[in-house]
Amino acid sequence: MYLIYEKDDLGRTVFEIVFKNTGSAFSKDGVANFLAHMLNTKGTKKYKEKFYSLLENKAVNLTVSTNKEFSTVSMVMLNEKIPFAKNHLIELLSEPNFTKEAFEKSKKEIIAKQKNLQNNYDYIASKNLFKAIFKNTPLEKPVIGENIDYITLEDIQKYFEFYSKNSAVFINGGKKIDISDFIEILPSTTMKKDFFATPKESFVEEKRDVEQSYIYFASPFNVEKNELYLAKIATFILGAGGFGSRMMEEIRVKRGYAYSAYATNDFKKTYKILRGYLQTKLENTIDAKNLVTDMISEFSQKGITQEELQSAKKFLIGSEPLRNETLSQRLLRKFNEYYFDLGENYYQKELELIKNVTLDEVNGFIKKHPEITKLSFSIVTK
Repeated sequence: MYLIYEKDDLGRTVFEIVFKNTGSAFSKDGVANFLAHMLNTKGTKKYKEKFYSLLENKAVNLTVSTNKEFSTVSMVMLNEKIPFAKNHLIELLSEPNFTKEAFEKSKKEIIAKQKNLQNNYDYIASKNLFKAIFKNTPLEKPVIGENIDYITLEDIQKYFEFYSKNSAVFINGGKKIDISDFIEILPSTTMKKDFFATPKESFVEEKRDVEQSYIYFASPFNVEKNELYLAKIATFILGAGGFGSRMMEEIRVKRGYAYSAYATNDFKKTYKILRGYLQTKLENTIDAKNLVTDMISEFSQKGITQEELQSAKKFLIGSEPLRNETLSQRLLRKFNEYYFDLGENYYQKELELIKNVTLDEVNGFIKKHPEITKLSFSIVTK
């Protein structure tokens, strides 16, 4: 159990409980998402789905969500509605509507959503990429699951026990909320163990009746904690910086292969990768894929220029206030500092590191990580 708090006098309060190691990578296929869906849509044993109308009538916003690593119960409310919101959240976590009827209804809704995603080619390319690079690991399945027919109500009830005080991180912004009542009602289930997966080099292609190709790619990026600021600079220049980044310049501006081309760091507790995507005309598919490979290879071998470094520094330092202006942004940063064990005020310290870094330091870092050239591709094309 851990508490993150920031006082705020705007008259509204944010309250979240993050349950670590309850995401899809820690559950049977689709169970984590199924559980979050039921909590987010099926209400409590007493009120059933009317539960959410009661909250809406008091301007209380409740969301339950999950990703590959953790699940989050989030509430936003006016300060005067805190007692009402707190009592109802305790009710949801104590007596959720885990009836057979609610379970079957959720199953139909999730299956319908899965079917809709079958025509979302970005989703398919991304899903296939993870399935390929993390084959035979808990990360290979999408969060929504692939085959939920085998999920039972008992699976949901058992997995709900991992929403425990041992895995809970309380995040509170605004007026301080006493969390003792939550600690009292949460079970003492031992948190599931951490794990880390290394991506395998892969290529996967799926043929669909599409009008353009969807190209997703990834590679290992084994960055240490003390190198995170260097990775941020390097990848900003390579592909995360929008117009002006190398990928946009080479792929869109010079060759007109794509409207946008992007590469970013995807650093989690369970994996660390460089990942990116672009869409291109069918006839440019092979050239675009080869260009990505060549660009990242050249980037790895030659590094960046002084001009690119100065431009990246200027943007990253200058835009910092925009990444830290809302209460939600500040709370997320505090959570990341805790979750990734970065230390207090890491992001403030990171700014100083970025400000003082030299070209040799960044290029030395890039040369130290040739694994980014071990690219895997997932393509959806005609």
